[in-house]
Amino acid sequence: RPEHRRRRQCMHLVVSTSTTSLVARTLAAPLITMASKEFLTRTLAARGFLAWITQLLASCAWVASVFIYGGWELGDRLQLVAALSWTVSNAFAAPEAILPLLTAPEEQVAVEVRSVKSEA
Repeated sequence: RPEHRRRRQCMHLVVSTSTTSLVARTLAAPLITMASKEFLTRTLAARGFLAWITQLLASCAWVASVFIYGGWELGDRLQLVAALSWTVSNAFAAPEAILPLLTAPEEQVAVEVRSVKSEA
C-alpha cells in the first residue's frame, strides 16, 4: 500500500499549506520570480492600505452618525465610545498600512525572508 501512503502524505501537505501561510510561503518561494515577488508585495501592500482606509472611513462615519442621530441616552453614548475606539484603533494601525506603500519592494521581500528564516 505505498501508493495509499503517498496519497495521504500529499493530502496532508495540501492541508498544511492552506492552513499555514508560513509553510505556503516557504514552499512557494522558489517558484516565484523576483518580478512576481515585487508585484505580489506591492499588491498586498495596496490591499492592506485599502482595507485600512475603508475601515477608517467606516469608523468615522459611525462617529458622525451618532452625532447626526442626536440621541444621548446610554445606548447612544456606548455607540459613540465603540465608534471612537474603532477610529483610534485604526489611527494606531496607520503606520502598518502606509509604510509598506512607501518602502521599496526589495526591502519588503528581504524583511519577509529574514523573518521566515528566524522563525524556522
